[in-house]
Amino acid sequence: MTLAEHIRGESARLAALCTACGGCVRACPMTPYAAGVAEAGAEAVAAGMRDVLRDGPGTPAALAWIGACTRSGICTPACPEGLPAAFMLRLAQWRAKGALGEAPRIPVKEDAQLSARVKAFARLTLTEEEQARWL
Repeated sequence: MTLAEHIRGESARLAALCTACGGCVRACPMTPYAAGVAEAGAEAVAAGMRDVLRDGPGTPAALAWIGACTRSGICTPACPEGLPAAFMLRLAQWRAKGALGEAPRIPVKEDAQLSARVKAFARLTLTEEEQARWL
């Protein structure tokens, strides 16, 4: 199974279990900063996120909320179904950013220096032998 197949499978499985009650949206500290979420309503935004997980386009408010996610994790305990809402948001964010080959629907930050930064950080934590082997 490829990573893309796993992402699609988990997205579909969790979307099927989600009732789009909006508990995650109401609990989210980023909701006030996502355009159109308050006007759309928590249930509609959750349904739009679920639509993204199901290969749908999502709604503008849902995409704004997905894009605003900072992965606080507060949404997970707020889910009355006991679903991993933070993981669902992460999947939706990957999908909305075009991780499976679609055109991005939310802004994607490109960091041309990411590899150099990772190597610099790794040098701080790896032994000289590990650095020689992995970097």
